[in-house]
Parts: sequence; C-alpha cells; structure tokens
Amino acid sequence: MEILEWILLMLAAGAAAGFIAGLAGIGGGMLLVPALYFIYKNMSLSDDGVMHLAIGTSLCIMVATSISAITSHHKQGDIIWPIFWKVLPGLVVGVVAGAILAHFLPSRTLALIFGVILVVVSLTMITGLAESAGRKDLPPNRIMASVGVVIGFKSGLLGVGGGALSVPFLSWCGLPVAKISGTSSTFTFPVAVAGTVAFMISGIIGKIDVPWTTGYVYWPAAVTVAVGTVILAPLGTKVSHHISRRGMRISFGVFLLLLGIRMITV
Repeated sequence: MEILEWILLMLAAGAAAGFIAGLAGIGGGMLLVPALYFIYKNMSLSDDGVMHLAIGTSLCIMVATSISAITSHHKQGDIIWPIFWKVLPGLVVGVVAGAILAHFLPSRTLALIFGVILVVVSLTMITGLAESAGRKDLPPNRIMASVGVVIGFKSGLLGVGGGALSVPFLSWCGLPVAKISGTSSTFTFPVAVAGTVAFMISGIIGKIDVPWTTGYVYWPAAVTVAVGTVILAPLGTKVSHHISRRGMRISFGVFLLLLGIRMITV
C-alpha cells in the first residue's frame, strides 16, 4: 500500500475506535489492537514484536481517546466518580503487572490470548450472563479494588482500556447504560498512562529495531489514529443516551466475538 492508503486506514480505525469508546465507555483498544496488529503485519514491521507494538501504540492512543470521552461524559453528568476512586489503585497495580508479563511473552502468544479473552467476554455479553446475575447496589470496597487489579492487569497485558470487563461489571452493579459508559471511560485514562510508560520502557530494554518508535510505541500510527479517535468519541457519547442497555450489550458482544475469532484464526 501507498503511504496515503496507510494514513486513511489508520484514520478510519481511529474514528471507529473513538466512536465505540464514547458509546460503550471503553478505551477503543478492543478495536485498535487487532487493527494495528494487521496493519503492522502488512507493513512488514518486526514480526517478533508486532503484537507488542500494537499494544503499546494502542495504550498511547487511548490517553487521547480517554480524555475526549471523559470530557464528553462529564459534561453529560454520566460519571460516578466515587466508583473510579475505589478502583484506581487496583488499576495502576494491575496494568504495570500485565505490561511486565507481556514483555516476556511471544507476539503470537499475546495475539491468541487476546482472541480467546475476546470470545469469552463476547459470549458473556451476548447471553446477558453478567446482567442476569446482577445486583442493585455496589459491592464492598475490597471487591471494587480487586476488580480494579483484574481490569488493569488485562489492560496492561493486552493494550485495551478495560471496557470488556468494566462494562459487564458495571452492568452487573445495576447502573443505567449512560452511567456505565461514562464511569467505565474513567478507568481508561490511568490504565493508558501507566501502560504507555511501561511499554515504552520494556521496548527500550528489549531494543526493538523499528524506526519512529519509543520502546513499543510507533509514533506515526499513534498520532494518526489519535486524530480519528478524538473526533468521533463525542458522537459515541451522544448516541449512548439513545440506545438500550440490551441493545448495547448484544451489539458490543457480537463485535467482540467477530474480532476474537479473527485474532485466533489469523
């Protein structure tokens, strides 16, 4: 492909990820990591670190995505901040631990893990399992902190914002769909910042040989994709007020299922 085609493809991936981030309260990594993985492979970047590059770049992009999504949701009054503060310590601890483990795993292994987790989470969303076992109030603080660790660990390992777990969790807590999207979006920012730093450091230690990178962050993609995410995230936020909880759950689940299957079979 020509450079212009790569740029347009990255902008499109960013726009789609930004819309989904605003709509579902996720960081967009569920779309960005597979998209960047396939783009990088076709660009003939280092096969040994292509998944690590996709994860590191995705986390970097999510810094911008999360700021845009959080700003939009805060204006709408959709964020329950006490929940964010309860899960924050666990998020930071988890994402650093996940990034450290990712450094020692082969690229293909990370891709398979990513795909399997997508399939499992998607089936949970489609069947409504998390929602059917739901509660009417928030769980104890120790549970909130533990959930933060799990979400952060998966995010640091796979380069996603945590929405695949935080959306079902907040739905299980009985929050309305707009509050789910808004509150979940706040989890992404600390995960993205801590994860980006961790993947920069691990990539520098690993001495990956790819131009225009800082560690495992590929800057041409990070800048280009971020533009698309920031533009479309506010639109997704507005749409979240006009879609039912069941509609968002099923559509999000089908989307994750297709991506998961693709990552496993590539």
